[in-house]
Amino acid sequence: MEQNTYPQPPEFNQQAQQPQYPQQPYPGVPLVKPQMGFVEAIKTVLIKKYCCFKGRARRSEYWNWVLAYFLLSFVLSMLNMFIMVSRMEVMDPGDPLSFYMSPGYILLALVGLALFLPNLGVTVRRLHDTNRSGWWAVAPIVLYVPLYIAMLAMIKNGGDNFMSIMVIFGLLSLVALAYCIIMLVWLCQDSDPQPNKYGPSPKYN
Repeated sequence: MEQNTYPQPPEFNQQAQQPQYPQQPYPGVPLVKPQMGFVEAIKTVLIKKYCCFKGRARRSEYWNWVLAYFLLSFVLSMLNMFIMVSRMEVMDPGDPLSFYMSPGYILLALVGLALFLPNLGVTVRRLHDTNRSGWWAVAPIVLYVPLYIAMLAMIKNGGDNFMSIMVIFGLLSLVALAYCIIMLVWLCQDSDPQPNKYGPSPKYN
């Protein structure tokens, strides 16, 4: 009998080396690093970069920290309400200071003071990540203080300037609203894929 002369398929070798696919299949498209997790973001903001205003912070770092700060503030607010309800008998309704001197308010103030620099630092770094100056994070001081001082001066001089006070209050509200909208848009923007004057991109290789 004649032997089969047809070409036989190659034997399957399970130990054959797998093909090496390129890590960057599309030239010019930067590689994306893994997102920063919830716990890692907290450690970065509170421990590694507690008072750091240099460098850049990607969206996952910033918004995970914002979520952690919101949850902490909510828990402390609920605790403060519980403490105030339990101390209503010893509080003087005619003395507003007695409310703010309660342990709950003192705890809120201490936590807010302790987290002020980390909050400001991560906001500055997030602005840097979008290639914007971190001074935008403290812009309300420049915008609000003159109008606020003018409003207090009018209130101190008497109630004859009621309409002027309302106009200044309206301007303060509009400026605050515009600032919040602009900052929210900037803080939600993607990282600048290229290295900028604040450092390399924390998201893209």
